Parts: sequence; C-alpha cells; structure tokens
Amino acid sequence: MREHMRSGLAVARFLESHPCVAKVLHPGLPSHPQHDLALKQTSGFSGMITFCLKGGLPEATVFTKNLKIFVLAESLGGFESLAEIPALMTHASIPKEHREKLGMSEIGRASCRERV
Repeated sequence: MREHMRSGLAVARFLESHPCVAKVLHPGLPSHPQHDLALKQTSGFSGMITFCLKGGLPEATVFTKNLKIFVLAESLGGFESLAEIPALMTHASIPKEHREKLGMSEIGRASCRERV
C-alpha cells in the first residue's frame, strides 16, 4: 500500500502540472477541497486519481486509446493499473444534462498499481 500511495501521489502531482489537464482530484494534493480533512482522518492516501483533461470526451477517448501501462476497465477494484472514462462506462446510463447538473463532467479516473 505504501508504494500504491506513493505512486498515486506522484502521478497526481505530475498531472496537476500538465498543460493538457484541467483538474486533478486526489486527497494528497493541497488543491483537493478536503485535503485538510484527509490529513486529519488518514495516515496516507490512495493511489486512486480523478482528473479532467482539457477539451472533454474526445480528448479523454484519445488519451485512453494511447495508454501503454493502464488498462481501460470499468472496475477499479482489481490489482492492475486501470483507467476509465465514467461518461462512457460507469455513468453512461445517466443523461449528460443530469451528469453536468451534478458536476459529473467527462472525466477520467485512474488507479496506480505500478511503481513510478
């Protein structure tokens, strides 16, 4: 778990500084809205990262098609490094207008299992 946490935070930091990324959600980042709460309640962070690419769904689709280490999959409960596009996968049954109303944009999620 220590490597899972360390790798996830390293990837989150990289993504946060990348020009093609609009937003990164990881409780280990000071920019996360509940970072202070996470520091109080946990002794570490997950390798799970949520991020939004600039542009939206077309860019997210191209991004996932070009992944080399991560596997595109709906379940993030496996032991592999996985990625998903919720708008096309787990949240596909929710109408786009409703997802937008709830703040569920066309984002990507990743779970880092590889050492970085």
